Amino acid sequence: MIGITLWPVFLVQLRDVWELSNSQIGWISGAYFVGYVVATPLLVGLTDFLDSRLIFVSGCVSSFFGCLGFAFLANNFLSAVITYTLVGAGLAGTYMPGLQILNARLTDDFRVKAVPWYTSSFGLGSGVSFLIMGYLLTYSNYTVAALLGALGALVSGIYVYFFVSPMRPTLSLNKGVNRHPLDLRPAFRKPKAMGYIFAYSAHTYELFAFRSWSFALFVFLGDRAESTLSFSQIATIFAFLTVLGMVASTTGAKLCLMFGRHRSISWIGGLTAFLALACSLLISAPLWISLGILCVYNVAIMFDSGGLTAGTVSVSDPEDRGALLAVHSMIGFAGGAIGAPVIGYALDITGGEESLLAWSLALLLMGVGSLMVSIIQSRYWKFNR
Repeated sequence: MIGITLWPVFLVQLRDVWELSNSQIGWISGAYFVGYVVATPLLVGLTDFLDSRLIFVSGCVSSFFGCLGFAFLANNFLSAVITYTLVGAGLAGTYMPGLQILNARLTDDFRVKAVPWYTSSFGLGSGVSFLIMGYLLTYSNYTVAALLGALGALVSGIYVYFFVSPMRPTLSLNKGVNRHPLDLRPAFRKPKAMGYIFAYSAHTYELFAFRSWSFALFVFLGDRAESTLSFSQIATIFAFLTVLGMVASTTGAKLCLMFGRHRSISWIGGLTAFLALACSLLISAPLWISLGILCVYNVAIMFDSGGLTAGTVSVSDPEDRGALLAVHSMIGFAGGAIGAPVIGYALDITGGEESLLAWSLALLLMGVGSLMVSIIQSRYWKFNR
């Protein structure tokens, strides 16, 4: 996960060096998730037929070469898009296949408890990445940062290959099974699963729109204040916030078990959408107020993450879990792919990254994600009562 915030952090420097518009910046951020969405059907779908451990290693290889390419080949919009797409494809080979590694090795009861911890580790990895990349932005350069991302992928692949025991998959490609690895129809036959999946897409739209642009937003707000914030200070704030996000994800999952998954996620989505509105209205407030509400909003976004993924897992069967998680990732991260470009376009047409009004409208657009989560899950909550 070290390389996941490479672009969100270094965009504040490279947008001027490479002469990029906000729309182009958004598409580079979105390229990460385009790579994820394109690679997901094959890599995650294959986890029902091949040992997920091998899929995970292939994802690490993709991230390794993507980060190397970003370090030595990226020097403009197109080259950054291509190399960062490879890094995103690497996440497709590690995130849900990593979850499948756990699914194949845990009992049903323990799996429900473990999934939120696994999904929240995404936030923990992002936090460490923000911390490292922020300090490298201050004291080094993007080439070193990308090389460190490549090293992280390499170490991760080696670790999983040698320290996770091999396991026979649920199905076999050699036994004439009825379902093809790319046949994802089992997910679409389960309406309850699709409810979680569409809500997850709205969630990732908001989450990655915020993650892609929030570092630049904090830099902008810090520069407007009397006492500016350094890059390393902002990185430290984000590292702390993403760790809190990990706690929020697991807490949200527990609330789902206590009060019902649909009802809890619906309430969380509504509250988070309200916080987005508050952030938009308070963007011009004194620094401690605007940053404070943004920090609360950042944590709130993560509350439904573990619950949504656990929901998809809970309605899956062992023989189709890979297909459901493939659709969960593919449709889910399609939201992430469009989130950053939408915000980039919004900034360009409403005044640019130096405009308070532009950032205010951008935050409103982000909050639409949680509003949609609340609406979707509210429908299923009422339907199942």
